[in-house]
Amino acid sequence: MAEVAMVSLLEVFRGVRDGRDPRGVRHPMPSILALVFLGLLARIRELAVLERWAAEHWDQLREPLGFTRDQPPHATTISRALAGCSLAEFSRAFFRWVKQVVPADQPLAVAVDGKTSRRGYDADGEPVQTVTVFLHDLKLVLAQWSLSGDKTNEPGVLRKHLAELFDDFPLLQLITGDAIYAQRPLAEALVQARCDYLVQIKANQPEIFAAIEHCLGDVADRRPAAETSEKKGTRPSAADCGSICPTPSTFAIPWASPAAKWRCVLIGT
Repeated sequence: MAEVAMVSLLEVFRGVRDGRDPRGVRHPMPSILALVFLGLLARIRELAVLERWAAEHWDQLREPLGFTRDQPPHATTISRALAGCSLAEFSRAFFRWVKQVVPADQPLAVAVDGKTSRRGYDADGEPVQTVTVFLHDLKLVLAQWSLSGDKTNEPGVLRKHLAELFDDFPLLQLITGDAIYAQRPLAEALVQARCDYLVQIKANQPEIFAAIEHCLGDVADRRPAAETSEKKGTRPSAADCGSICPTPSTFAIPWASPAAKWRCVLIGT
């Protein structure tokens, strides 16, 4: 299975345009991209280290990655190749591979969160900030959008890209997020898309918190379908979506709208 995935990934990298001058090219562009990708999976972020790692494992890497030379590419060669590579083309190529490995017949549940890069910087020298859609089952990022130059916040970026996310992954049925995503415009967009969502409501959002208690505070308690045991020092969590799970600091409440035929689970702490 791993070998098939590697060949498939190498094939999609062939769709990335090679920006180098054809004269003097010694290593194929798809092979270089595949090598860099494997290095990132191994948490190798420095090209000199990548060169040494490739040399140590060259007998195993050369043929599967499509290299023809007896020695791996130099760090400078890799750097020049990447400099002429379009990030947008690379992203589209990798996304085609992602869609192949995501199950086509299973409902998907993803977590959305904002991330700040510790090594990547924008044109102004500021750390790159992104909104990331993470698929737990495969431990795979399905989508990632930059916050740079966008006059909005994380929920706004997610709402802006919801249509393309559902077009690419029509079986997406549940989106989870922390308290920053508990905003009415985003919730309305998810409702229109017929997608369930699981968000956290904190006491520092008094208006939303009060509205939840006013509208749903009289819901009858019932035991969850599944229970979890908690170790000392761990945060309590909802045991099951759609269940009320009273704890000292957390509750989960189902909220259904018969007219719209949608379901929402709200978490409060």
